[in-house]
Amino acid sequence: MTNMSELPNYDFAGTTVMITGSGQGIAASAAQAFAQRGARVGVCDRHADRAAATVKAIEDAGGKAIALTVDVGVEADVMRAAAALKEAFGPIGVLVNGAGSYGKSFQVTHETPVEEWDDVYASNVRGTFLCAKAVLPQMLEAGKGRIVNISSNAGRHVSPLLGCSYTSAKAAVIGISRHLAHEYARKGIVVNTLCPGPVDGQRVSHLVETGRMNSNLADAIPIGRLGTNEDIVAAILFLAAESSGYMTGAVLDVSGGLILA
Repeated sequence: MTNMSELPNYDFAGTTVMITGSGQGIAASAAQAFAQRGARVGVCDRHADRAAATVKAIEDAGGKAIALTVDVGVEADVMRAAAALKEAFGPIGVLVNGAGSYGKSFQVTHETPVEEWDDVYASNVRGTFLCAKAVLPQMLEAGKGRIVNISSNAGRHVSPLLGCSYTSAKAAVIGISRHLAHEYARKGIVVNTLCPGPVDGQRVSHLVETGRMNSNLADAIPIGRLGTNEDIVAAILFLAAESSGYMTGAVLDVSGGLILA
């Protein structure tokens, strides 16, 4: 179980939360943190075993969660998951769009396979749209809701390593958030974007180990260290909480000063 005891103790009791990509990494930590604070969590992941592992961690700690096998780029999967979560725990009050792949070929733009481009866009852009589309009717019926879309520092600047597909997809996530924020603000639904910088986790470790990323990456960050899951989850909780209700359409950088807007 991720130790989130030092994070702000927001109250999510009775709130149904849907989190995509929550079989591992930041989204899994977020799922655990929400459950620790009373939420009933839909753990959505393309890999059933990963989703089940996160649910087990939550249940072992006394929380409530269900595992939902979802490819966020497939509308039928997403609609089925949203309906199943509502049936299990009640209407979805918070959506965290945490799923999002990156290109694994590490090719320059003119050598990038179009299949890789499509895959990156399916998980990041199409997935963000489809998940919002699925939960918005539930939020409209309730007269309130929170959507937190996870972009990246790449969407605010550039990702020379992860390619044009990743940079542009993460920029598109920001655009989706701004449009939804404008469209649904008067319906009680707020939509914000979180842009993490490099996080000390599985993805960065793999890139460093394979020589694709500089092991001294932290030197480029003004605060002088990589981010942690806790750093990012704290921001997710804030954006999902009632206390951030006057924020919508905002882009929140959590990058140690790597991005200075």
